[in-house]
Amino acid sequence: MHDCIKRRLLYACTQAYDPDLETWRRGVGWQGRPESVTRDVEFWRVPIDRALVGRVAEGVVVAFRGSLPPFGRTAADGWAVLFDWLNDGFSICRRDPDYAGTSVHWGFAESMRRLWHDTPDGSPGIATQIERLFADGAPRRLWFTGHSKGGALANLAAFRAAHEPALRDVSIRVLTVAAARPGDAAFAAAYADTRISCLRYELAFDPVPHLPPGPQTPRWASALLRLVAPGSTPCAQYAPVGHLVSGGAMDASWLRSWLGRVGGLAGAAVRDPEGLLAAALTAHGIGPHSGYDRLICHGERDCSHGHRADMAPRRHESEPLRSPRRDVRAGGGTATPVPQPGKRRALRG
Repeated sequence: MHDCIKRRLLYACTQAYDPDLETWRRGVGWQGRPESVTRDVEFWRVPIDRALVGRVAEGVVVAFRGSLPPFGRTAADGWAVLFDWLNDGFSICRRDPDYAGTSVHWGFAESMRRLWHDTPDGSPGIATQIERLFADGAPRRLWFTGHSKGGALANLAAFRAAHEPALRDVSIRVLTVAAARPGDAAFAAAYADTRISCLRYELAFDPVPHLPPGPQTPRWASALLRLVAPGSTPCAQYAPVGHLVSGGAMDASWLRSWLGRVGGLAGAAVRDPEGLLAAALTAHGIGPHSGYDRLICHGERDCSHGHRADMAPRRHESEPLRSPRRDVRAGGGTATPVPQPGKRRALRG
């Protein structure tokens, strides 16, 4: 197992899609099997929300599943996929007292409400699972992580935890991968005023981190949204949170070349819609050898792996040396930190 906590949080994001998915050489380092908190959408009894809560050597990790893919090995039925995507699309900003009265994504807030609290029949929610692990002696450090929709939920959960009186002595850290935006500019400002240390990883031409749209949404992402959902218009409300670590332009060079050949986004939608979908899925993936797999830790020249800068990370004997393919760094050698308003904090193990 690699020591770097950021790599292991990436693996936890993957495992959240399928709790039995932990694989050799990509272990999270769970101390015991993590608890799976799963919730149904009300009235329809269709499961659309999941988080894994477990203990690692450094503390407690909570990993949120992203949106259910319409294909793959998640064993989700068509109704679950449909309701999950409808939940994502319910992007009305609502003022919510659980988030200091700021406005957040309605669908994501409902998912977090279901996951955070215990159910009427006694099934423990995330808050209860965290309390149990700390009561059992876990170090009082808390990590939230998630991919796509799961990244937005990780930010909402961290905000809740930062305002829990029982957790006021707990350090709270967040790592999101291709996260959707959880709330408006007021939420982003309130988030920056907390003690949360957050890194958000984004790759060029991955559309999901720019959704729901806001003033920072690039024109190409807004155009893609209009192609997928005709009549949609960017609102001026949603804003990202955390310190951005982005992949460089080299990861997107193939996509620019392909779009140039097919006549841009509009041309791709007409001439090669399957290729357009494949390009979006490729940019958004987190599996082995994906852009995010190359970016997180491996593509960051200054990653300390949770150790002092003069200490090399240990490697488990089952962790292979990097192959030439994995030595291809995101951004052509290094990750590019992009300064953001507010506080910048390093994520430490």
